[in-house]
Amino acid sequence: MSIEQSWNRITRTLAEHAPATAKELLPPAAEADVRAVEDVLGQRLPVELFEWWTSCGGGLHPVLPHGYIPYRPIGSASAWREWTRRHGDGPQKGSAAGLPGAGWHSRFVPIATDGGGYDLAVDLRPGPLHGCLFAFSHQWGVAYPPEWSSLTAMLGGVADALETGGPVGRYHAETTRGGMLVWKL
Repeated sequence: MSIEQSWNRITRTLAEHAPATAKELLPPAAEADVRAVEDVLGQRLPVELFEWWTSCGGGLHPVLPHGYIPYRPIGSASAWREWTRRHGDGPQKGSAAGLPGAGWHSRFVPIATDGGGYDLAVDLRPGPLHGCLFAFSHQWGVAYPPEWSSLTAMLGGVADALETGGPVGRYHAETTRGGMLVWKL
């Protein structure tokens, strides 16, 4: 299933079961805004990330597991600059995708934040886990082991979990009385 199809399933389910969260989603980003991120990163984005931002332009409330709030493309570029400035001395330049370690790598792309000490990032280093998603602690400057193999896998899992009430990874979705989505371990 494509990024756009999964995102449409997520937004339909949120509109029905968590309308307050659905109202906090931003419209799809313009292609020029996504291309601007490529200019900042100095590299082309994979199709998955391009489709992500042209489907979901960001959010103002946690909608992804762990309580991640999707970044707008400009927010991703800003976070990338900051983590590169603060933690840009690792992992090793030749290390393969999915290998955790201390420091930020220029081939990491932040796509969401928990608003506290963690970002969800895509690992674009070469290797068999190219495109995997992992948590990055910007407080400690640590890249954790991957939580999902790809953005497609995570969004498909989120869509399934929201539609069926089942888990996605370690997380379960709940809705507050006010119609806000909350992810619980």
